[in-house]
Amino acid sequence: MKIGITGGSGFIGSHLTAKLVNELNADVLLIPRKLLYGNVQDLSVYIKSCEIIIHLSGAPIVCRWNSKNKRNLRNSRILTSQNLSAAIGLMEIKPKLFISTSAVGIYDATYTHNDSSLNFSNDFLGELCLEWEEASNEIVKLGVRTVIFRLGVVLSDKGGALAKVLPIFRYGFGGRLGSGDQAFPFIHITDLLNAYSFVIINEKTEGTYNLTAPELITNSDYTKELGSCLNRPAFFHVPEFILRAIFGDGSTVLLSGQRVIPERLLNRGFQFKYPTLCTTLNSLLNRNRSKC
Repeated sequence: MKIGITGGSGFIGSHLTAKLVNELNADVLLIPRKLLYGNVQDLSVYIKSCEIIIHLSGAPIVCRWNSKNKRNLRNSRILTSQNLSAAIGLMEIKPKLFISTSAVGIYDATYTHNDSSLNFSNDFLGELCLEWEEASNEIVKLGVRTVIFRLGVVLSDKGGALAKVLPIFRYGFGGRLGSGDQAFPFIHITDLLNAYSFVIINEKTEGTYNLTAPELITNSDYTKELGSCLNRPAFFHVPEFILRAIFGDGSTVLLSGQRVIPERLLNRGFQFKYPTLCTTLNSLLNRNRSKC
């Protein structure tokens, strides 16, 4: 099985590459960035033998949403998806599966969302995700089974959001962001990787899937649980005005969360190994607390 991956050297991509090689005995082809932005004919030739394409490319969303960064965020998601679609269209033998990435930021912060929810956010992030998914869904028209994962915050001790704040919390300076009342949709890195294997193996899976743990929590819940797991106080907090001063409108990612349920995955029989924040943090921090 040959699998082409964009963003394969990134946080999620590097973990996923190792899993696909070690557990599925896959031949992984890393698709270089220059080809994603280059000539689609060259891209098509490069991926011509791939049975599966996994699209993970995307510039970091937590930044100031000025015109330059917005253009970079759009191009790294939408333009690359459009180029992949065009390249696949040129292939004589199409891939059997295309897996694309999106984010729970497509939803608004008012409702609780299953995979069928149409209550989308009308801010830049919501519009970005919607266009991103529309570009990926063009590949469906080519007769390729397509899966889109709407990711929450991926938790791992080897990168991502948790690894960045661990030193702060270990020194006792951890705390909530803003009010802390915003939802915090999360997923353990292991469950995320298992979900990719799940849709590869289960050929009836297609369409959009929320990829978050089933438990609904807030940023304050996350802060308290992490502090408790580390046996450290977590009473500091970062005021909203500071985050807005640093990131401008981009602070929305940190201050406005979505309540998301992975209903379609659960209905398909996918089993989360770490369905709660407690089991997730215990696993990542090598703790064994009985209250979980």
